[in-house]
Amino acid sequence: MENQNSNNNPLGDLFSSIKCYIDLRIDEIKLALAENLAKIFSRIFFFFLLFILVGVVLGIVAAALASWLTALTGNHTAGLLITAAVFLLIILGLFLFKDRFLINSPLRMFLRMFFDDNSKNGKGK
Repeated sequence: MENQNSNNNPLGDLFSSIKCYIDLRIDEIKLALAENLAKIFSRIFFFFLLFILVGVVLGIVAAALASWLTALTGNHTAGLLITAAVFLLIILGLFLFKDRFLINSPLRMFLRMFFDDNSKNGKGK
């Protein structure tokens, strides 16, 4: 008898299907959010390590450059000042092109990460 009631209640079946669909969409959103958060944290960790390694390398390069310039000029202070001037020029260049390097590139990376899900949704290019 109950089997006949469920067959006669298409509205109940529709609501059940809608509820199931909504639950599946919520699960999909949760999984996508977890995936994107994992990507963000892994990239933050990668860039943190990269930042530390680049800092160490730049420190060694600065010391070597200062030592070399000291040997060339014969004056320790002049070698250090020329090294500082080189790094100030690099900082100025980075400041002038900060939008290109520090804003646009990460923005594109995050936009691609969150909105280029065409292959996942079956909408291949």
